[in-house]
Amino acid sequence: MDTPLVTIILVNWNGRDDTLACLESLAALDYPRERRHVVMVDNGSEDGSVAAVRERYPDVEVVANDSNLRFAHANNQGLDIARSRGSDFAWLLNNDTEVDSAALSALVAAAHNDD
Repeated sequence: MDTPLVTIILVNWNGRDDTLACLESLAALDYPRERRHVVMVDNGSEDGSVAAVRERYPDVEVVANDSNLRFAHANNQGLDIARSRGSDFAWLLNNDTEVDSAALSALVAAAHNDD
């Protein structure tokens, strides 16, 4: 079985500290780095979120909207990126989520084992 490409999508709006904690947990995933791509869609934050993410996580793709386009629209922007990259799966996470290091591997395995 080839390792699927997964795009992980976070939407942020003035949640810098939560988003950084989420990204820290994603950095510890046991899923192969070359088969996961993280996208943070920012909805016009004014708390330094975009600069903080770009500084601490330069491998995260940041979409910086000029205003709050709302949660669903921002997720759709992330999903468009996932589709354009040919991702096999997209994982939508709230930015205040911290994940277990085995979470993505378990999700992908479950998806492969369920017809």
